Amino acid sequence: MIDVKPKSVLEQPIYMLTKATACPYLEGRVEKRIATDITYNFKVYNELALNGFRRVENWMYRPVCDNCSACKSYRVDIKNFELTKSLKRINKNLGAITFKIIKNTATTEHFDLFKKYQFERHSGGSMSDMDENEFISMIETSPIKTKLMEFRDTSKNLMGVILLDVDDVNLSAVYSFFDPKLSKLGIGNYMISQCLIFGKKNKYKYLYLGYYISEISSMSYKSRFKPGQILDGGDWQGIIN
Repeated sequence: MIDVKPKSVLEQPIYMLTKATACPYLEGRVEKRIATDITYNFKVYNELALNGFRRVENWMYRPVCDNCSACKSYRVDIKNFELTKSLKRINKNLGAITFKIIKNTATTEHFDLFKKYQFERHSGGSMSDMDENEFISMIETSPIKTKLMEFRDTSKNLMGVILLDVDDVNLSAVYSFFDPKLSKLGIGNYMISQCLIFGKKNKYKYLYLGYYISEISSMSYKSRFKPGQILDGGDWQGIIN
């Protein structure tokens, strides 16, 4: 006898379309997103990530803007990743900064560094007014396996953090922040390269880095990590960079 078990509607993905808002990246354009809450259907996470969705807390979203497709999902082929000359130089200069993979538990120390980063790098941005409770929710609310990569110097001072989703075969850098005084030394690139080296040692396949717009400098840095792929027309394609 076949055991037919009814499924709750909460176990099925329900997609919503957001209202049009001003694009945070390209002046004069508007942004729309398709989003779904994966609290009760977290098993769809891998499929959504493969199709260009990003996670924020319980939500997965992807831009579906009218008359614009500038945002391209970007991922790095971890197995074939190699440090370029510039990344080798950055890694040598910042080699005294090491990381640990820890539980995604937010601390006041994390929040203080986050606020410092926002003030120096993204003042007036959508996250610059985030309070500590909102920050804790961003770090700790996740229906899937999520960790922190915590970077510290030799004196144990906190230098940077990556909020990292970890599935069986892939990694996804959800958000990162760091001490802005190390910006000129390439601390952001150092953190991503260390994440890729970690992924390579542990045989992960891809590192998802979010959305890529070639003309936006705050996003184009992603193309430094090779070999890179962008999602275009439903297919992941190698990018020449």
